[in-house]
Amino acid sequence: MNSYLTDSLKGLEFKNFRDVSDFEDKLSRFLNELDEELIYWRGYEEINGQRGIRYPIRGHACLDGEKIVAINYFIVPRILSPRWIYDRIFRRRGFEIGVVVKKDYQRRGIADHMNSLRVELFRELGIEEYWFRVDKDNIASMRLSEKHTEEMRGKIWKETKDQVYFLININKDLMTRTE
Repeated sequence: MNSYLTDSLKGLEFKNFRDVSDFEDKLSRFLNELDEELIYWRGYEEINGQRGIRYPIRGHACLDGEKIVAINYFIVPRILSPRWIYDRIFRRRGFEIGVVVKKDYQRRGIADHMNSLRVELFRELGIEEYWFRVDKDNIASMRLSEKHTEEMRGKIWKETKDQVYFLININKDLMTRTE
């Protein structure tokens, strides 16, 4: 992974989910510790009082010691599951992605760094597009999303009363940057 980290990221470790020991347990603890962050993020569910993520995911975790403090994920629906079928019919725009950073760790550049890690991973995997949505009243996330979308030469592909949907085409980004 990237060896260059800004001073605000020093002491933190960024790992692929599969490289985090006891990932499921650490993820569950991370999700159970979220509170204010859940105002905007709906990608979780509660089962028997424990929070988990609704769909199979892949991605990166930001760790402070042994504790997950942020995740950068993309949803990988099981083939022929209702979500997979729905995505194939209505959302042919690549993977849905998301980033969640614990409040105490926000405004340190973690989400920005994790966006770079995701793009790097997607290029390695040959994934061409991804999309994400942001609540309009989540000002900090809207700013970060607009910055990321501009840097990646993405676009807004849908807007509702409450949310903005962003689309990034990685191949388009590669073509325009090398011309």
